[in-house]
Amino acid sequence: MNPEYQAYLRSTEWREKRKEFLEEANYECERCNNPATQVHHTSYENIYNEEKEDVEVLCKSCHEEAELEKGKEVEYGDEYGEI
Repeated sequence: MNPEYQAYLRSTEWREKRKEFLEEANYECERCNNPATQVHHTSYENIYNEEKEDVEVLCKSCHEEAELEKGKEVEYGDEYGEI
């Protein structure tokens, strides 16, 4: 993962945005309706200025599935933004 992107995911700015996205979705996974704890970037076009259409609120299982769909290797134990 890009070091700049990793730093962004640890930033106060992202944590606040992430919380807003989770709250808007009532902490419910947009794929399976289980409790959501993660926010997945569906697009990096607006990175640092994400809008709702740039992300998906997901549970950990669905987030791992979304990463695999993108062709990314999933590292189990990765917090996927739960930092």
